Amino acid sequence: MWFIEILRAEYKLVYAEMLRRKSMLVMMLLYPYVLTGFTLFIGYSFGSKQVFVEKTGVAPEVFMITASFIVLSMLASIDDMIWKPLMDLWHGTLPYIIASPVSRIMLYAATPIPRLTAVVIIGSTSVIPVYALYYGLSGLFTSLIVIGLASLGAVFMITPAMVVTGLANTLGESWRVINIVRPVFLILLGAYYPRILMPLAGLIASYALPPSHIVELIQAFLRNAASALNALSLIGVATALFVIYAPGGSRSILLWERKKVKEGVKYD
Repeated sequence: MWFIEILRAEYKLVYAEMLRRKSMLVMMLLYPYVLTGFTLFIGYSFGSKQVFVEKTGVAPEVFMITASFIVLSMLASIDDMIWKPLMDLWHGTLPYIIASPVSRIMLYAATPIPRLTAVVIIGSTSVIPVYALYYGLSGLFTSLIVIGLASLGAVFMITPAMVVTGLANTLGESWRVINIVRPVFLILLGAYYPRILMPLAGLIASYALPPSHIVELIQAFLRNAASALNALSLIGVATALFVIYAPGGSRSILLWERKKVKEGVKYD
């Protein structure tokens, strides 16, 4: 089966589920606003807007709505990927997937793309209005660049997520591993806590994640501190890491598949 056929099937599955569960669409629409509003409420209660601007170079409203959209985009890659084996197991479909002739690598590579497309379309209802409010007509152009970069970062997250998916499900107790790794990933992305403010250990770990470089580029772009050379460098590093993770992601998925074929699918 070709990749495009798998991708078409994933689109049908995801969008049928979204249309059936209207709450999912509402949640995706409200998520950036709710999280931004909550964060700003806490921030204004304990701190000063001016201090935030001095440290980040961006108005807190713009920074937080951008960070919320970035995280929502990344979750489209992370969640759909790392939870898929467990969801298939719990739904009783894992034996059929393991027995099918479909390449597991192509299947997992295609899995996040439909939801990411929905995030980009629906999530733009938060980024574009806020940017237009703060920057006027120029905010439209800025928001399109930010949405495009965030989408690129989410695609770059696919191969590291494949590595975690395969290893977590091979080692067992995968849901425990996922619940630890997932929030660590989100912190190291630097969306809410810029990596320029991270301690050395966090900074080194953040550099290992491809999308963290895209997040840094977005934040630099919002501060008007992103030169063409800097942008190309960060995108180049992110691309290189994406490619470097690809063999490990493929091997970890195949390792998990071989383990399932050997032991049989067990239901706990």
